[in-house]
Amino acid sequence: MENKNYNIVIDYIDKEFNLKKRKIDEETTLSDLGLDGDDVLDFLLEFFTTFNIEYEHTNYKDFIPVEGKFISGFLSIFSKKEQQNEDEIYVRDLVISLDNKKWSKKKGFETLI
Repeated sequence: MENKNYNIVIDYIDKEFNLKKRKIDEETTLSDLGLDGDDVLDFLLEFFTTFNIEYEHTNYKDFIPVEGKFISGFLSIFSKKEQQNEDEIYVRDLVISLDNKKWSKKKGFETLI
């Protein structure tokens, strides 16, 4: 998934979290970055505002994970995920939203590129 918006999202995340870009890819989730609950909500709203992405009247709040998963999320940065959770927000979801200028992930369905 190499496109201009992919690189923009990776740079944005790197700037926000001061992470090494090589640890972030399209399969990285916000939980992997240590975000849960209100942190995800704050991050998404800032992301949507920064990139002028339409999010009102969408279901983005359905993807906010329960707080308290920080340790498992943090540890998952260093381990290979075996199974993806469709209810997680992935970097690819942010890229697709930036491409479309609208939040487009559907609950229970993986967003297609």
